[in-house]
Amino acid sequence: MPKSLDEVKNFMDRQRLASFVTVNPNNEPHVVPVFFTYENGKVYVQTDRKSVKVRNLLRNNNVSVAVYRGEEAVIIRGKARIIDNEKEFIKRTQDHINKYRLKLDEQGRDSMGIPLFDKKVRCVIEVIPKRTMFW
Repeated sequence: MPKSLDEVKNFMDRQRLASFVTVNPNNEPHVVPVFFTYENGKVYVQTDRKSVKVRNLLRNNNVSVAVYRGEEAVIIRGKARIIDNEKEFIKRTQDHINKYRLKLDEQGRDSMGIPLFDKKVRCVIEVIPKRTMFW
């Protein structure tokens, strides 16, 4: 059970799925499971640029992330943004590939044919925490 922010990092690094919450146009929560990485208190989600979660956060950047296993949990509330910087996009995408041990083909596509390094198709969401809760 995480007892400090240092332990939160270890917990987050071991977990594979998070619940990612955005706010839809009707001011209702939109919750989806996502793969994620975690560094320096921030969560990173690699996703389709045209996804509902991206459209939602472009209208309202308030988000939450919940990661849990058994009775252990980390919940982060904060603001989200799309990473525009090319170097940062590449680093965060590579971190995602490394964590999930993804194999890419010669065109940089994953096993589902998704071109992970194509910024026209993909993006990385950065969650900047306002509050981190854990137990």
